[in-house]
Amino acid sequence: MTDAFTDHAQLLHTESDRFTRYVQALPPQAWSQSTACDLWQAQDVVAHLIEVAQLYADSLTRGVQGDAEPPEGRLPAGAVNASIVAERVAQRSIATRQRLGDELLETFERTGTHLNRLLAELSPADRDKPCYHPGGIVPARRFIDLRLKELAMHEWDMRSPHEPGFALSPPCLPSILGLMTDSIASGSLRWGFWASARLPAPVRYRIELTGPVPLQTDLVVEGDQVRVEAAAASPAQVLMRCDAETFVLLVYGRLPLTAALDSRRLMTEGDADHVAALASWFRGV
Repeated sequence: MTDAFTDHAQLLHTESDRFTRYVQALPPQAWSQSTACDLWQAQDVVAHLIEVAQLYADSLTRGVQGDAEPPEGRLPAGAVNASIVAERVAQRSIATRQRLGDELLETFERTGTHLNRLLAELSPADRDKPCYHPGGIVPARRFIDLRLKELAMHEWDMRSPHEPGFALSPPCLPSILGLMTDSIASGSLRWGFWASARLPAPVRYRIELTGPVPLQTDLVVEGDQVRVEAAAASPAQVLMRCDAETFVLLVYGRLPLTAALDSRRLMTEGDADHVAALASWFRGV
């Protein structure tokens, strides 16, 4: 009988294999195709996933040995978010792709397999040990969710422009939502928040997600920061209803707010100006 952690690690193995088979089957011309990431071709997305696997593996290896300090060249945990590092990440991935050349696919397979093995072999005593992540210190087990998020989102980035209607991998949605609402690392609402001027008063958004991953939670935006709270008894200025995939694509900047509203994928009640402001706070991760 397996436990929840083993099942979760197995899901990562399954999703990694599926994505790897997709990448392996790409014809040569597809590697230079555009993606939903404005600055990246398909091969740059794969290079980014290599870099992520290497960072996570290094953080895990050091974290289980009691070292949660940033690796050389990295800022302290919690010092950055998407708005600070987006351009740097994009350029670093392009440089990695250029450096690896014909070794890109082999390196992707090798680094992903190594990370998955480290995660699957975490002992119960090591799973909650603190590890470095640029967004903040996270428990070692959290890298399973982080990698599932990376694979699901970047598969969508590569395939959605060329496969109309392509959807995020449903098995990954619970992990992604867990990161959004209960994490400080990449993929969290805090990580993906692009701050503006502080508001005169906080704005409360009540999120009601439907479908196979139902969720009700509140986002409280103060302009220069955001926090997630349990849905409060007090009324919210804005009520937002949508399915989990729509919410993820909105917050991660993949689905424009106007498109979500026009297609009725997103239904809202409340102040229209507060609704429109979401587009400036969540532009992509």
